[in-house]
Amino acid sequence: MNPLTQGNGSEKPNDHQGVVYQKLRAPSASGETLQVPPLLLATDLLEVNLRRIAESRSSRFDRPLKEIQTQGRAELTEMAVAYSGVYLNDLPSINSQRIILSGHQPDLFHPGVWYKNFVLSELGRQQNAWAVNLVIDNDICAHPAVSFPSFPDNKGDWKNIRLESVSMDAHATEVPYEFRPVVDWGLFESFGTRLSQRLGREKSHGVIDPLWRHVHLAAGRLNKSAAGLGHLVAAGRHRLESEFGLRTLELPISQLTKTSAFGCFFKSILSAADEFRLIHNRVLDEYRVVHRIRSESHPVPKLAERDGWVEVPFWIWRDAESRRQPLHVRFQDNRILLSNLLGWEFSCSLAEVDEQLSVLKVNGVFIRPRALTTTLFSRLILSDLFIHGIGGAKYDQLTNLIAQRFFEVQLPDYQTVTATLKLPTSLDLVSRVELKDLDRELRDVRFHPERFIDEPSDLVKELIAQKRAWAFGKSAFPKSRERHVAIDELNQQLIDYASPAVDLLEERRANSREKLRVSEILSSREFSFCLFDLSIIEELKSLATSQDRLSR
Repeated sequence: MNPLTQGNGSEKPNDHQGVVYQKLRAPSASGETLQVPPLLLATDLLEVNLRRIAESRSSRFDRPLKEIQTQGRAELTEMAVAYSGVYLNDLPSINSQRIILSGHQPDLFHPGVWYKNFVLSELGRQQNAWAVNLVIDNDICAHPAVSFPSFPDNKGDWKNIRLESVSMDAHATEVPYEFRPVVDWGLFESFGTRLSQRLGREKSHGVIDPLWRHVHLAAGRLNKSAAGLGHLVAAGRHRLESEFGLRTLELPISQLTKTSAFGCFFKSILSAADEFRLIHNRVLDEYRVVHRIRSESHPVPKLAERDGWVEVPFWIWRDAESRRQPLHVRFQDNRILLSNLLGWEFSCSLAEVDEQLSVLKVNGVFIRPRALTTTLFSRLILSDLFIHGIGGAKYDQLTNLIAQRFFEVQLPDYQTVTATLKLPTSLDLVSRVELKDLDRELRDVRFHPERFIDEPSDLVKELIAQKRAWAFGKSAFPKSRERHVAIDELNQQLIDYASPAVDLLEERRANSREKLRVSEILSSREFSFCLFDLSIIEELKSLATSQDRLSR
């Protein structure tokens, strides 16, 4: 397999291309990375992508694809500079048309996700390209809080290690990040101090204190009444990255949907909604078969059709509602109707549907892309290279095939990266292998209790001799039910004499199970980057530049 397309499912540029099973696993050891293809090949990958983009054509748009790409890239960089410049002092200046993209929700994610931003910045520097991180603010914001392992005052009392959390804000209705305001400013502003105190860390050593200082500074520059909680967190994190030398821009999806290029993309799907639905669902069926997935909602649900209404891969919500709904379309004469199938409808001509997005927004109606649609738009229109984590990389096989079968375009390949960094701990805990060894010993007690009797009495020796006779003597063959019952009864008698050893094993197993619970807490790679010492920043920078440290 070509290392430049390894795992992307895009090795065969023909109509018979199918889903390829991907085995992508996060590294288990702290300090290891996953890079597919290796970052050493990033220049070659980018050159392949540039040639592919130059050759791409599609009849799905009402004007040449190249024209839409040129416009979309200009809109992206102009808006990203303007947005980032509100809260960031030192903006990158790039004399190039190349664009490398990545993206994630505006939360305090784990270091493996943060690693993407460091790779993004480094590849942008190497390739003299605009490095832009898309803030995925159309995803739902659950309760904003950070979980961490709490240690008892007595470090030897490891059984009392538990997961705790510190809330960033008060509870609120779950809405997309774009519309999730700060509810309790006192709680939000004190988050850094409260978390630092709970961690018992000196302020000069942890990420959380400089991070939250930058969140405060960003809030002073952004419109606090308009900026969502996620936007403030992302802006503070972006400022921290800039302080340590990363050179990227950021732009929320909510801003990106204002562009003319997005309007053209939106119209291209609506104009052939049922055909898109059929292709989307066939590709999804193939993916589920290859990956042996039975769930009807994984990785995404199928697009539905009901009473002439065709579901399209976009979300819609209104100011009057707190929940986003799937968008549906249908044609009526020479007009197209949009609806959430909950009472709201909008009608316009197909020719002007892209222009009506701004009109809808003025009236409190918002249309946003779903996850696969976001990367489809980003890779088809905006970027020369997209950087994914493991989840996005797996699911974007769907995007590849949808683009090929609907837009008749082979998308530029993507880069997959993640890293594993774990919170340091000096506790000597247990592994699943050790627990399996104990379980195996306990199973041996059932079938070979004599091995666990240290000083057998004459009676016990007689029982052991009877068992050996049934197992290996004249009574052993031919094997019969009588033999099986006899050996089982002797084992039950012998177990009583092995009870001290059994009790010790049971105690060790219970202790090991508790240690395993604590071990799995402490060894998780999912803890937020804000729980780490500041040294994590230099470590991630090193992992993004030292490309020989790979885990594949």
